[in-house]
Amino acid sequence: MIRVSIASTESRLQGVAQALELIDSDVVIPDRPVMVKPNFVTTKNQLAATHVDATRATLEYLSGKGVDDFIIAVGPAIGTPNSGFDNYGYRDLVNDYKIEFMDLNTDDSIPVPAFDDHLNPQTLYMSKRLSESYVVSVCPMKTHNNVVVTLGLKNILVGTLSGIDQKKKIHKGSKAINLTLAKMAQHVVPDLTIIDGIVGMQGNGPIDGFEMPSNVVVASHHGIAADVVGLQVMGYQLEQVGYLRYSMELRNLGLADIEVVGSSIEDVKVAYADHDDIEDQLTWPIKDDWHGVFDRS
Repeated sequence: MIRVSIASTESRLQGVAQALELIDSDVVIPDRPVMVKPNFVTTKNQLAATHVDATRATLEYLSGKGVDDFIIAVGPAIGTPNSGFDNYGYRDLVNDYKIEFMDLNTDDSIPVPAFDDHLNPQTLYMSKRLSESYVVSVCPMKTHNNVVVTLGLKNILVGTLSGIDQKKKIHKGSKAINLTLAKMAQHVVPDLTIIDGIVGMQGNGPIDGFEMPSNVVVASHHGIAADVVGLQVMGYQLEQVGYLRYSMELRNLGLADIEVVGSSIEDVKVAYADHDDIEDQLTWPIKDDWHGVFDRS
C-alpha cells in the first residue's frame, strides 16, 4: 500500500509538520542534493504561489532528517525568481537554513519526451540539476486552466522546464498536455510531495482564481498518489484528471492501492469551484487506444 497523509488544521506550520510526521517512516533521503521546489507560477500573487510557511515547515522537517544544505529552485512563468523570493518572504529563510536560491529557467537542460498539439512526439528540455537531486515539491492546492488541477507533480514537470518558450510548448490542448505530463512523469516525479491546502485557489486557477479555505495539508513519498488524494480533497474524481489517470494506469495502480492516514478524505473534502473552461478540459480522453499514441517515439 502507498501511504498518503492528510492533516486537518488552520496552521500551515503545524499542518505540514503533522502531515510529514504521519509518513515519516516512508521518507528516506539518499546521498544526493536536496532540491525544494515551491510553485512560483507568478511572482506577484501570493495566492497562486507556495506560501513561505509551507516551505519553512518542510525545511524544518528535512533538517530533522539530517539535511544541512538546501536548494530552493523555481522557474516562474511570470516574473523573475529574485522578485518572487523577495515578494514572498523567502530571503528570511537564510537566517535559519543553509540555502542556495536557484533559477530553473537558466539551468543546463536535459531532454524529456512530450507531444505537440497534433499528438506527434516532440522533445522538451528541463532542469539538469533537478534530475540529479532528491526533489521535494511544495505546492498550493489549485484549480487549473488546462488540466483541472495543479498539484505536486505538475509543479515539478512544468515548473522545471527550461524557460518560458518550453512552458508554452507544453500547453497545447487538453489531449496533448495530459499525455505529455504522463509521458514526462515516466522520467521525473517528485521524491516527496507536500500539498498546502490551508487556503487553496479555486475557479480560474492557476493565477486568476479566488480563495478556498480548505484547512488541509496532504503529503506522500509517492508523487502520483499524493496528487490523487489531493484532487479528491478538492471534490474531483480521478477520471476527470487525465495526466493523473494515465499515470496511475501506467503504474498498474488504482485507488485501492492508496492508504490514507490521518484525517480521511471524506472528513476534509470540499467542493472547489471549477475553472470557466472546465468543459474543454474534460475533452482529454482519446477515443482510440491511448497507449498506441503514448508509445510513439
